[in-house]
Amino acid sequence: MMIRAILLGTTACVLLAAQAHAQNENSAPPAKHHRAESIATRLDRLERIIESQQLEIHQLKAQLGRGSISGGATSAAVQPQPPAAQPEVSATEFQALQNQIYEQEAAQKKQPIVTFNKGRPTISSSDGRWTFSPRVDVMGDFASYDARHQTVAGIALKQSGENFRRAQIGFQGTMAGDFSYRFIYDFGGSNGDETYQAALCGTNAAQKLCTTGAGTGPHIKEAWVGYTGILSPFTFQIGALPPPANLGDATAADDLLFNERASPAQLSRGLGGDDSRESVGFIGNGTFWNASAYLTGDTVGKADLIAPGSSQEAVVGRVAFAPIHDPDTNFTIHVGVNGTDVIRPPESTSVSGSTGQPVTGDFITFSDRPELRVDNVTFLNSGAIAAKSAHAVGLEGAVSYGPLLLEGENLWYGIERTPTKGKSSPDFSGWYVEGSWVITGEERKYNMAQAAFTRPDPDEAFDPANGAWGAWEVAGRYSSTDLVYHAGLSDAVYGGKQNIWSLGLNFYPIYNLKMMFDYEHVDVSDVGKLNNNGEFTVLGMRTQVSF
Repeated sequence: MMIRAILLGTTACVLLAAQAHAQNENSAPPAKHHRAESIATRLDRLERIIESQQLEIHQLKAQLGRGSISGGATSAAVQPQPPAAQPEVSATEFQALQNQIYEQEAAQKKQPIVTFNKGRPTISSSDGRWTFSPRVDVMGDFASYDARHQTVAGIALKQSGENFRRAQIGFQGTMAGDFSYRFIYDFGGSNGDETYQAALCGTNAAQKLCTTGAGTGPHIKEAWVGYTGILSPFTFQIGALPPPANLGDATAADDLLFNERASPAQLSRGLGGDDSRESVGFIGNGTFWNASAYLTGDTVGKADLIAPGSSQEAVVGRVAFAPIHDPDTNFTIHVGVNGTDVIRPPESTSVSGSTGQPVTGDFITFSDRPELRVDNVTFLNSGAIAAKSAHAVGLEGAVSYGPLLLEGENLWYGIERTPTKGKSSPDFSGWYVEGSWVITGEERKYNMAQAAFTRPDPDEAFDPANGAWGAWEVAGRYSSTDLVYHAGLSDAVYGGKQNIWSLGLNFYPIYNLKMMFDYEHVDVSDVGKLNNNGEFTVLGMRTQVSF
């Protein structure tokens, strides 16, 4: 509740300050256009006077030259005539006119400037201290599942499906140079696919399909303000935002190698980070380092939906280094460490893994879908575990050279149980490695501000008639996640084991348009109970537009 109060108070102050600035900007004197017209008229008059005087000087020089050639005496016939009377411009009037010219030039410089960066328009003041940029990210997904495996580990799968994974519209910019802001609303999650996740719950003898209460529908993705100023190179941020929890998380959604992040990274991200997370903290970087630390609460709207008045409290931190970074060859080595500590788990109503009945209390759940969001079924699910605290820690590594990239993470998770006789505190783990080759030669550049890699920018826009084919990329990934603890014992947790092989082909006709074709082979075991296993394959496609 304290975090939410701080967020609301700060946001209100920023909005009032912005409104006051807008009123000052709109208070310009109404006579500016009339003054500009008067100045233009007087400038035209001055130019005519100067042109007339230059013509007279030219004629006099010509007459003097002819007189000297004829013997040094100037003929009366060619005596210079007195110039026609011209209106005189006094020094005072000239200075006043010059001052008005300077004022007009200054007024013109205050006009807004519109620029484009990789297709994204930005409107800025003449001094660049006030900026405004729209943001759009739309991702439409389609998937087709292997018809030979309609039921996997006791859970029915879709045969095919589609989903607007993201449909984000918003804006971002700066205020008075030192302040920044961003607001993005996500309309994604069509057909209810993003609203809930399904999983097996209940006792081993009476398993049934139920919801975990996770997932999202249309929601506020980001709504925050920041301040750099005297804190540079750090920026203070407060509001709803996704604090970077690991390398996979720091990679923007429109820069991912595959449709979704690897499950081990997503489990860490969902613990104390993720979209819409109420957060306050700092992020900054230098030429070879990046660091961030945030105090986080719940995601916007989640606490009131699940249990009014509840709130999670967690700390999310990350430190990354690029000891070698050569932009000319794109040779970069990245290393990092990250961690999340849930100080106070959220109060929620969840389904008991042993009785199948709803229970209200402080719970932690680790869960994720199999690296695809078209079907809402979850195989990895620890169930709601009564907890005093929870944590996730990870190690990051990556190397790039030219059009090649290889990166991965190893993560460990743990829950400190609420003291319960006969039950110990479980721990889990996961890791993944992924890589890509941009076969047309473009590179995934390293962005130190994110300490992550960005998508390739085609050297030439797709234009087959002129031999231009955009950028093409092939990618591969293997991920392994283990949410099984003390199998066969009385305090066992059968959250499932999941191993996924993925192959991908990415096509970038232009920087702002991306088409993805993914193949996944998913192998799961011990889902909800011992030896409840299965496997399936799925083909996924995505069309993405972003700027």
